[in-house]
Order: sequence, then C-alpha cells, then structure tokens
Amino acid sequence: MIARKTRVCRILAICFCIFAISGCRVLSPNFAALYLGVSDTQGSDEIYPPVIIIPGLLGSRLVDTQTGKEVWPGSAFDVAWGKYPDLVLDFDLDNPDQQSLVSAGIAESKLGVDFYGELLRVLEHYAGYERAVLGAGRPSPGQRRLYVFDYDWRQDNVRTVKKLHQFIQTIREDYASPKLKVDVIAHSMGGLMARYYLRFGNKDVLQDNDLNVTWAGAQAINKMILLGTPNLGSVSAIEGFIRGQIVGLRRIPEEVVATMPSTYQLFPHRIVDWLYDTSGQRLDIDQFDAAIWRELGWNVFAPQVRKRVVETKGADYYHRLTEHFARNAERARRFSWALTVCPNYDERKSECSEAAEPPVKLVVFGGNCAATPSRWVVETDGSGQRVVRFSPRQIRAKVPGVDYQDLMYDPGDGTVTKPSLLARDALSPNMPRHKFSYFPLAYSFLLCAKHFTLTGNRHFQANLLDVLLTRARPWELHKDHTLR
Repeated sequence: MIARKTRVCRILAICFCIFAISGCRVLSPNFAALYLGVSDTQGSDEIYPPVIIIPGLLGSRLVDTQTGKEVWPGSAFDVAWGKYPDLVLDFDLDNPDQQSLVSAGIAESKLGVDFYGELLRVLEHYAGYERAVLGAGRPSPGQRRLYVFDYDWRQDNVRTVKKLHQFIQTIREDYASPKLKVDVIAHSMGGLMARYYLRFGNKDVLQDNDLNVTWAGAQAINKMILLGTPNLGSVSAIEGFIRGQIVGLRRIPEEVVATMPSTYQLFPHRIVDWLYDTSGQRLDIDQFDAAIWRELGWNVFAPQVRKRVVETKGADYYHRLTEHFARNAERARRFSWALTVCPNYDERKSECSEAAEPPVKLVVFGGNCAATPSRWVVETDGSGQRVVRFSPRQIRAKVPGVDYQDLMYDPGDGTVTKPSLLARDALSPNMPRHKFSYFPLAYSFLLCAKHFTLTGNRHFQANLLDVLLTRARPWELHKDHTLR
C-alpha cells in the first residue's frame, strides 16, 4: 500500500512539474498573425513616412580608410581580447572629418550576439519596409523605406546631429518632398541625438550656452521612438573613464576613451545624485568639472595614465589631452542641460514654468528588471585616499543600517536605470518630476531585457510595429492618458 501511494505521489509530482513548466513557458508574439497583410500595399498611392534607425554608442562599424581594415568591432579575436588602441580620436585635427576611421554601416551581429540584425529583419519581413540608401530617388507608390543612419560614435553628438540633419534633408530630396516627415527609432545614445535634433535642429547651442528650445527639428519628425536611452545619463559612462571601457574580456584604456567627446555626454545629469559616502550621505561632486577629476586622480589625471601617455606620446600631447578633457567635459554639461530645460525656460528667474504643448511627444521603450548601477560610494582607505566603490561587495568598512544594495542600484536594463530612461531623478512614480527635467512623454513600454538585447526583444518588436503602423501619432490616440 505504501509503495502504491509512493508511486501515485511520484506520478502526481511529475504531472505537477509538467504543468508548471508548461505554464511558465515564455510566450512570444505571433508576428505573422498580428501583421498578416500589412506589407501588402499594392495599388496604394499613399506616401508612407520613411523610418530611420539611429544606433547607439559602439553601434556603427568603423573602417580605416587607409588600410580598409574594420577597426570596430573587428575580428572575433579583437572583440574578445583587443584593447582597441586604433580607436583613439585625433583631437588635433583642424577638420574632424579628416579622421582615418569612418563609419561603414550598422553593427548587425558579432560572435552570435545580435545587435540590430534581427530588428532590421522584423521591419523588413513583417512590416514591409525595404532597406534604402541615400540617392535612391523617389519611392514607388505604397513603398515603405527603411534607412540606417550609421555614424562615427566617437565624435561629439552635436557634430553628428548636423550630419543627421543633412541625412534627413537628402531623404526629402529623394522623395521630392521638402516637408516630408520621418519616423525615428533611436537606440541608447542615438536617442540623445534624436532628442537634441528635435529641440534645436542642426544648431550648436553649446557654444554660447543659449538653450532656447526652438523645436527646429520637429518639422521633420513624425514619430520618435526611443529604446534604452539614458535620458539623464549613466554612471556606467563614468566607470569607463575611471577603469576603462569594458569590451569583451579587456578594457579600452582610459586615455583612449578620453579622446571621444560623445562619451562625456553620457555622464549623469547634474540633477541626479550619483555619489555617496559610506554613511549614505550624498556627496556634491561636479562630474563635469575637470578640476574635480584632477583632485580625485581619475582618468587622464591618474598617475599611471599620465605615465603611460607621456612615455608613448610625450608631455606636450598629454598637456593637450588634459585641455581636451576639460573642454569636452564642459560641453557635456551644456549638452545634458540642453536636453532637459523646458521650452520656456526663464534664465533670469532660473526656473522652468509650465510649457506649451510640444509638437512631438516621445514613445519610450526600456528595461526595468535588472539591478542597474545608479550610484557609487566613496570610501577613505587606510592611507587616507578616497576610493570609489562600484558595488557593495567592494566596500571595506560598511556602516550598520545602510542598505548598500538599495543605495547603489535601481531597476533598469543593466546599463540604463528606469529613472534615467524616463528622465526622472527619482525612482518612485509618485514623486513629481524635477522642475529642470522637461520630458514630453507620450507613453512608455517597460520590458525584462538587458541593454544590448533590447533591439532583439520580441515584445519590443511587436509593440514597435504597432506604433509604426498605426496611422495616427501615439499621443493623438492617448490624449487622456499622456504621462507628464
């Protein structure tokens, strides 16, 4: 009897496990069923808005014009073991366009890891978009076109925005439509450039710090979709400056990262509290002040980095590099403010009053399931030196009662936190938005995906197609539900 009961229990247990496993199976959208017939536009004379994909940092291939060699991402060996010394940006050039490295298309995949390839295939196969190049001439009736805006991601983002503007103007010429509007899908840092273009067009407002929002780019934008964009920056960007940028099993050296103006423009916004002491008290350290970096001995001001640079390139180069650092840190400060000040910012009163209805609102996708670095802790070591701790396990003298896990991490995609994604300085949605963080959000989709897998996430792709293929703009459909 006991044996029989045991067998019955085992059978029931097996059945339960099978049921549990089947019930926990991850479901995936059926694109064929959802978008069957969408790509069939035969007989239509409608002009569909073309789509432009703007990749993020590291998202475009870079090729040496002199040798024809692909420097980024390069070979499988390069990705796994390379330190990428050839990625140094020559900041002494009178014309930055004379760099030996140029962009040569989007990075679709490498070592079995998909970056943008699957996203492109979904747009082509299920939505009927056709890959196009500049100069292709007018589209046929009913044709949906897809463009990829690849760029040298090392360059200053505003400089790249100017090229984006010309890119859009050329598309308009192809369409023979000077008022054509495009749909933009921008990933990670690409989203920052898209937002800058929306606000200021191709004007460099960072030179004189005139941050008057003109919406100059809005006349060319139909829908703007952001994916995993660090709208209030990321502490991971600063980590790349302090310890070198992680690529594969190695790090791009600090002095190489320091030559790239775009990487400064990923620093956390000044309204974000990103540095604390071991007792959990906020430290007011200006990450855009080169003097602070010198005082703390970070990046090019670290003794070991200075020694390396002077030995390989000389003292004069090192001096120019420190000046380059200070100049780009200040431009990054202005860049971050340019993205968040409200359109009617009153500089005399230093306040942001209620803004008028924006011409374009943002559809935002991002992750919220991974513990993501959001703040660091500074600890004084035995020699009296202030040392940055990047994770709780690195802290040597923990203060009782301080929850370092909660202090140092927020939900996100592993790189970009949910607050940064939504341009909020606080995690709780009950907290009011910071008065200097204007962000015209239509609505957001939050996913369980890591930063570099967001583009391949099927739920993102399904909702993206829905946003793109719906005729009306998202905020026109959701006026009563707009998030502010």
